[in-house]
Amino acid sequence: MTLKPKKRSDLKKIQNKMKLKESKMGTRYKLPPYTMIICEGVKTEPLYLSGFARKINEQYKEISKKEHIVVFGTGRNTKGLLNFVDRMVAEGKWKGYERFWLVYDKDDFPYDNFDNTQFSVEGREKSKIKVAWSNESIELWFLLHFQDYRSDNGRAQYIEKLKEYFDYSKTREDLYDVIMRKGSLEDAKRRAKKLFGEFQENGITSPSAMVPATRMYELVEELESYIRL
Repeated sequence: MTLKPKKRSDLKKIQNKMKLKESKMGTRYKLPPYTMIICEGVKTEPLYLSGFARKINEQYKEISKKEHIVVFGTGRNTKGLLNFVDRMVAEGKWKGYERFWLVYDKDDFPYDNFDNTQFSVEGREKSKIKVAWSNESIELWFLLHFQDYRSDNGRAQYIEKLKEYFDYSKTREDLYDVIMRKGSLEDAKRRAKKLFGEFQENGITSPSAMVPATRMYELVEELESYIRL
């Protein structure tokens, strides 16, 4: 039995499919590493960061069945956050994840707990874990989308200021969308970098002494790098 040669039109379709596959899998659109973002809170941070995760995972769903960016809210304090990640990895429950981000606030936790979370992570050799803390709270990061802010007067004032720009709520389901629509992510990154950089320039290296400051911009910049324009 001989096989009939394929029609020219059929060959063209096959070639187009191969080109499409090569385009999707090409270096221009490199797949993000499997990343677990572990949040201290169970509402505000996950609601916001899930906006980035949805956008990224949606873009790669035709290439990869498994979501590459996962946001996990724990309800644990700063010290317990790192221990929780270590346990999950040791037990094989998060097998396959290549990167972990810890998202947490200073709030009213002891200085040592807040500082040692970062120092413990950065003291590990070839660590897969990174930190994105806010001092005093993530509302500072949100506020920087709308204005400069340098006062050391805490979460309550951040929230009061945020409400001048939109109807802020810690449990608002469209938190990511409204901040991205009404505020400026580029301004937030610029302002956050400047705040953090000025503390470092002045020799202040303990996170608890950096008030106000946030390293959320580092996580956000990484997530942005996975978004295809």
